[in-house]
Amino acid sequence: MEFNTKEKAALLAELNRGIISHAYIIEGAAGLGKKAFALDMAQAVLCTGDRKPCGSCSACRKCADGNHPDLHIFTPDGNSFKVDLVRDIRRGVTLTPGEGDRAVYILQDAHLMTAAAQNALLKVFEEPPLGTVFFLLTEKREALLPTVRSRGRTVRLSAAEDGQVYTYLKERFPKAEEKALRDAVRMAEGAYGRAEAIMKKEGKTERDAAAKLCSAVFRPVSRYGLYTAFLGQARKRESLVQIIDYLTLAARDVLCAKLNCGESTMLAPEEAAGYAAENTGAALYEIFEALLECARSLRRNTDGGTALTELCRRITQGKG
Repeated sequence: MEFNTKEKAALLAELNRGIISHAYIIEGAAGLGKKAFALDMAQAVLCTGDRKPCGSCSACRKCADGNHPDLHIFTPDGNSFKVDLVRDIRRGVTLTPGEGDRAVYILQDAHLMTAAAQNALLKVFEEPPLGTVFFLLTEKREALLPTVRSRGRTVRLSAAEDGQVYTYLKERFPKAEEKALRDAVRMAEGAYGRAEAIMKKEGKTERDAAAKLCSAVFRPVSRYGLYTAFLGQARKRESLVQIIDYLTLAARDVLCAKLNCGESTMLAPEEAAGYAAENTGAALYEIFEALLECARSLRRNTDGGTALTELCRRITQGKG
């Protein structure tokens, strides 16, 4: 199934006219297919056929098989892109491409680059080697330094229609119950990857943990009690980020129920209405903003305990 067809068609049209930037910032929420998009564009950049990507030349076949010598993919070292890794990338771009006249570098989760790493990468962006093309994949373009953002062409991936996500899930999980499929579509908000994660066991674990935390988040509880509840549900950093993301969806549902606008995505409508009745609109808005900021902090590699302490402070203060 094809994803991000509109954005892909627009960029391919440019590439086939010979318009190629040295750096692209591919922005989109988790699960929108940023890596798949970048790989498709990398294949087009490295393609030696007349119409790119032709799909039949040696370069296209190697890209499809994942063994093209001039396609380099980098992921964060733990929870961040550190400066040493970027320095290794800088040394690599000085080398002549192994085949053809171009080389492509894909950096996943580029928003996790430290400031030092971004400044090191900036030196490459300011004087890019001929034929080098970067794809920075990020959930939050604003997490990149303004100097980095200004030197790359931004491509924003849009959410898919619910019908498209449903069709995708139906193909991937033909034996799934209809309710499970509909719930996944509702919570995914147009992100194929998120919808698939929800259907799988690992997605269900974090979703269930977030559901258990809703009572502590939206009902009266001490700051210590709230902090303890979070520590009891989140043992790993990656799981904690996902739990916070699900809680953010829940907070939006409750806020929408309070304001009588929009439909629920995470919570059942009656559950959202119940939590809404126990809180003021101002308190719910503060909870929503606090969860958003907590997720941003965790993705910036802020210490988990520090991020949770601030989250609990804001939530309890907002309700108080």
